[in-house]
Amino acid sequence: MKLFKLSLILVFALSPFFAGAQNCASQLELHKKIEKPFTLNDMSKSATCVSGNTYEFKLPLTKGKDYRIQFYAAAVFNNKINFTVIDESTHETVLSLPGETFDRKIGSCVLAPWWDEETMKEFHPYFDFYPPTSTTLKIILEIPEAPQDTTDDGSVAPKKFNRGCVTVMVYDKPGVATW
Repeated sequence: MKLFKLSLILVFALSPFFAGAQNCASQLELHKKIEKPFTLNDMSKSATCVSGNTYEFKLPLTKGKDYRIQFYAAAVFNNKINFTVIDESTHETVLSLPGETFDRKIGSCVLAPWWDEETMKEFHPYFDFYPPTSTTLKIILEIPEAPQDTTDDGSVAPKKFNRGCVTVMVYDKPGVATW
């Protein structure tokens, strides 16, 4: 009984330290909107990111397979993330876009949804790849520093960091890949 009470006290005492922890794995379930004929690929990832940092994610692609990639980010980043995708076999930049643009046109940004006048629906941006050879894409996420606040006397407040989940959803079309 004494051990139980001690355990209970520790749980309540330590819980404030974990209150701000991110459950980024749940973001994969949240964004699992699959449009046929694509299926969710297990290379989809979600991670906790912090403002003022750059992150890299490697995505191997198989020749002859169709891939669709979508990006999502926590609201705390205000869509202010720059995305670059580089084909590692050719060193070619295949995508370099901001998270959001003012006009939100198709293909102009990565995170902000766009409105399709024909279907009268909102769509989240996606990017399709059909690699002619097996390759690896290097996805680079650049998250700028968080805006810094000033105090009432005009001095700079302690440095502020934004923390949130960034998710890379990977889909592919089922079928036989050619080697």
